[in-house]
Amino acid sequence: MHLAEVSQGPFGPTVLELSGNPNAQSEKLMAYEAGYRAHPYEKLSLDLATFYNVYDDLRSLQYGVPAFPFIPAMLANGLHGDTYGVEASGTISVSPWWRLIPSYTLLKMELHKSKSSNDTGSARQDAGQNPQQQFSLRSAMDLPRNISLDATLRYVDALPSLNVPSYVTMDARIAWRATKNLELALVGQNLFEPTHAEFRPTFVQTQPTDVPRSFYGKITWSF
Repeated sequence: MHLAEVSQGPFGPTVLELSGNPNAQSEKLMAYEAGYRAHPYEKLSLDLATFYNVYDDLRSLQYGVPAFPFIPAMLANGLHGDTYGVEASGTISVSPWWRLIPSYTLLKMELHKSKSSNDTGSARQDAGQNPQQQFSLRSAMDLPRNISLDATLRYVDALPSLNVPSYVTMDARIAWRATKNLELALVGQNLFEPTHAEFRPTFVQTQPTDVPRSFYGKITWSF
């Protein structure tokens, strides 16, 4: 593999020449997880999970001797680190026809380069490509005349390495079960903003794409 990426430096354009490495190793992971589920009340159930992951031989860049404007680099296994966090969710039965389902995720990443690596940015870059916090609240209603109404409010934290800000949006779905076998539904996604970014290119700077507000209809026939 051989890629070239042009960027603007303080002394003019520079070209990063990225080469593959036949000696590259697979990334290694040791994962620890623990969970707890409780039903303290008839109308309330809770789920809690924690995790701790130990990574080794993570992908990095190993830079060679630059010859302006070219900067040679090779894929290597020069990073290691830990990730840890918690996932929590619950179900609240407000009434026989209405349920609320909140959920929350916290992710912390601590990545470091090995002593033999001259990679100066991948640890910080990788840590900034994942949201630290995510939250959602789903409302599910079973209304009269075989109509159901679902709405999900979502918050996703920023991705600083990719210049993607945090955002809050909502998805909604209304459906009518016309018969035992036929359901008609109308769905709206990303309702709060015309468009928003969720990710950006990393190694190869292709054209970024924002996620637009969208609507669609769905017909389901079961038999």
